[in-house]
Amino acid sequence: MEHADIHRRHTIIWALTRPAADAILAAKFNFRGEKSGLKGPLLILSNHCSDWDPGFIVSSFREQVYFVTSEHLLRLGPISKLLVWAQDPIARQKGGSAAAAVREILRRLKSGYSVCFFPEGNRTWDGVTRPFPPATGKLAKICGATLVTYKTEGAYLSNPRWAGPSLRRGRVRGAVAGVYPPEKLRSMTEGEINDAIALDLYEDAFARARTEMTPFAGERIAEGLETLLFTCPKCGAMHRMVSADDLFYCSACGYRVRYQPTGFFTGRDMIFDNVRDWNYWQDGKIEELCREAGKEPIFQDDGVELFSVTTSRGARSLGRGSITLYRDRLEMPGGVVIPLCELTGMSIRGASDMFIGVSGDSYQVCADGVCCTAKYLTACSYLGCPVSFGV
Repeated sequence: MEHADIHRRHTIIWALTRPAADAILAAKFNFRGEKSGLKGPLLILSNHCSDWDPGFIVSSFREQVYFVTSEHLLRLGPISKLLVWAQDPIARQKGGSAAAAVREILRRLKSGYSVCFFPEGNRTWDGVTRPFPPATGKLAKICGATLVTYKTEGAYLSNPRWAGPSLRRGRVRGAVAGVYPPEKLRSMTEGEINDAIALDLYEDAFARARTEMTPFAGERIAEGLETLLFTCPKCGAMHRMVSADDLFYCSACGYRVRYQPTGFFTGRDMIFDNVRDWNYWQDGKIEELCREAGKEPIFQDDGVELFSVTTSRGARSLGRGSITLYRDRLEMPGGVVIPLCELTGMSIRGASDMFIGVSGDSYQVCADGVCCTAKYLTACSYLGCPVSFGV
């Protein structure tokens, strides 16, 4: 089939999908998105707050768009085949090189098609927009397309990353933040483009929530918090935090808070009233551990399985056991030992699946139960390793 015919199919499916996206997002999120009539080719960049972010783009843009997505979505059998047939996303290997994805982005934009990706690469853990690769500005400058920045508000508290697939209904908004035609981009430096993207996409969910105090109603709204917040702010114990319903407590000292629908904690002995501030404090503790680390492990987690991601469509189990981080290496199941100096990237999918790139190879670490793997990325960034967040 000719390229034009395939693209026509993708355009028709996009047009048919948009009304369904509008209805579903309105029901689940109370989503209201600005409708954009911008014509392609467009390079759309959006902040990344929830699993449903691509749906917000579908609802908001009449122009058919190709998404950059994690390669694991192409390893789901018939579902992946249907996804490729319907929209043919651009695969990006988590924890690996982005070169192939960048080449395909440029190819499609040069062909007159539109592309969307989330430059942070990973959903925000604490509601604050993450840094993105400096090469993003270069890509926007040379691609020949109109750069469009799109920002969502409220999506993080509707679908916190630490809560897994759990959804809470509050209020989500989405709108185009900036439009930069090719001639405008040519007059800007790569640094100026990056600054504009960062300004347009920046969102602090808790700063907004403190002003608006919108309730995000759901069930068991604290459950999963220990996949991010694993350190007690009162006694300093690690891996002793437990969540149940709306309660979050330390099993070592009894410190406890309740997570409210507005996204804030309450409690008699409360030290931090939100996830963002608690996480910032915890990052400082991780940095301190890395700075003082000797020959003993910095972190260790049992009950994980290691996979070798051999192609964009396959993965092979290497064994089950423990993952252990030392100041100079990662030890994983199957006898796999990776010197930190050889890491080429690390990333996380969902709440805990961790991807590790090294010397052209890619590994996936999957935990059996609740496990904070995000701490490995934080620690490795303090130890000087490349922790990759986006394309």
